[in-house]
Order: sequence, then structure tokens, then C-alpha cells
Amino acid sequence: MQRIVTGGEGGVANVHVARTKSLPRFFHTGYDEVYYVLSGTGSVNLNGETSPLRPGSVVVIPAGVTHSLTASPGGELEFVIFGTPPIPITDERARPIKA
Repeated sequence: MQRIVTGGEGGVANVHVARTKSLPRFFHTGYDEVYYVLSGTGSVNLNGETSPLRPGSVVVIPAGVTHSLTASPGGELEFVIFGTPPIPITDERARPIKA
């Protein structure tokens, strides 16, 4: 995870670049997220509904929605995460909660 902007005063979003093979099911309570896929293929699961991912895919994840990601076998997903409103990473609401 590369944190480009996190909880800056007067900012409009947290902006992070992430790479992963998979993310287990979790949710956040403090902010909405938008994922923009830069590279790789795989799938995202939102509240039990699975959709494919490829470069250019956009995923909107409202606060409280359970989500997980899985890259295609042998691959990795790279994506930008935009979180709004911006909150410090130390804020309890920013911590992932296992679903």
C-alpha cells in the first residue's frame, strides 16, 4: 500500500495505491471508497455479489458495505483507492472490520 494522501486537513479524499492477490471480506464504517483498477484481472465481491475486474474497472463501495477482492490465478491487482471523506489512518473508523 502506498499512501499518497491520508486525512489531510482541507483535503477531499484519501488516495492510496494498492497491490494485492486477495483481500478478505471486510468493511469500513467511516468512509466511502472508489477503486480504480490500474492493472490485473480478477473479481470483487460486494455484499455477496461478485463482478469481474480488469484495467479501467471502477468499483463504488459505500461505507458499511462488505467487500473482498481476488486476483486471477497467478496474478495481482493494482488499483487506486479514493476514500471520502478523508480521515486519518489512525481513526478507529478507518480500520477494516472482518465480515
